Amino acid sequence: MEPGLNDLNEPHSMGTTIIGVTYNGGVVLGADSRTSTGMYVANRASDKISQLTDNVYVCRSGSAADSQVLSDYVRYFLHQHTIQLGQPATVKVAANLVRLISYNNKNMLQTGLIVGGWDKYEGGKIYGIPLGGTIVEQPFAIGGSGSSYLYGFFDQAWKEGMTKEEAEVCR
Repeated sequence: MEPGLNDLNEPHSMGTTIIGVTYNGGVVLGADSRTSTGMYVANRASDKISQLTDNVYVCRSGSAADSQVLSDYVRYFLHQHTIQLGQPATVKVAANLVRLISYNNKNMLQTGLIVGGWDKYEGGKIYGIPLGGTIVEQPFAIGGSGSSYLYGFFDQAWKEGMTKEEAEVCR
């Protein structure tokens, strides 16, 4: 048998897969629900999408502890922001706060995030914030170790001006 062919029958780890898709009027976010430690599934029903404000959510991948504490900090700071300004934070403000905390702690955090939501100024927006804390505004974002399986599908399936129903098929 050729080298590497033994690996074909081995179980493969797809890890976490998170996605955010824009459509004409908003965004659709999705995530798998399994939390694993290596090959062991620690929780089959975990929630990897967290609410930051009434209109902004974050999809979390990587270290569960890191992504949860980052989400908690951002939620706290956005609440203070809303109180001070008297109006909800925009999706861009929320994403930039996630980016700032991620970048400033890049040597300690092992998490990639997708921030998505809707605001009255720019409508539905998706921002990818991978390991290291950069920020990329995209019409759709895919993250997590299982994301490589979806890139070809999204390149073919996503199109400008999709309806909510079309975007949910991508999810």
